[in-house]
Amino acid sequence: MSGIWHPVRRAIVERAADGAATLPELAEAANVHLNTVRAHVAALEEGGVLRAEPATASGRGRPPLRYSLADDFTYPASDFLGLAELLAAAVARSDQTPAQLHRLGEDWGRYLAGRPGTQELERVLPAALGRLGFDARFDGDELILSACPCRLVLPDNPELVCNLAIAVTEGVLAGCSSSLRVTNRIHDPERRRCTAVLAQ
Repeated sequence: MSGIWHPVRRAIVERAADGAATLPELAEAANVHLNTVRAHVAALEEGGVLRAEPATASGRGRPPLRYSLADDFTYPASDFLGLAELLAAAVARSDQTPAQLHRLGEDWGRYLAGRPGTQELERVLPAALGRLGFDARFDGDELILSACPCRLVLPDNPELVCNLAIAVTEGVLAGCSSSLRVTNRIHDPERRRCTAVLAQ
């Protein structure tokens, strides 16, 4: 299934492999908001990766659904985490300055934004960061990145990957002709989460 190795979906699949789980349990395993996990679970269910069954009724109300791996599901052969680790290590060992790496990220962000012009930032930016393995959503003027792959691909220097993600964000903003810029950020590699404030 396309996108199964998105970090959130991978966490969902790994949790479901351990036994049937409810949506809140899957959200906790993936370290994302319940609303975020719903869309990923729906995509995995549609793709034949997950199946849903009602839990045993206990008390009033409809019993919650529990999700487990479909009986015929097998892990796809292509997992690009190893390649990402290799490329991240190559970047870390390169002679490029932080400014050069930032420009690289900005250029890639413009590329991911597509044709220059005014576009719907709320759609384009999360999609662009999603292609890089981040789960991104807006909360007011904050961009929340969760299930960040930074520690997975470069455990000794996760900040380098995070800095590239911020540079990509700024490239997408420019590509969408947005006047917003990243004005403040908090990087939390232990929780695999980043927050960036977007302001003019």
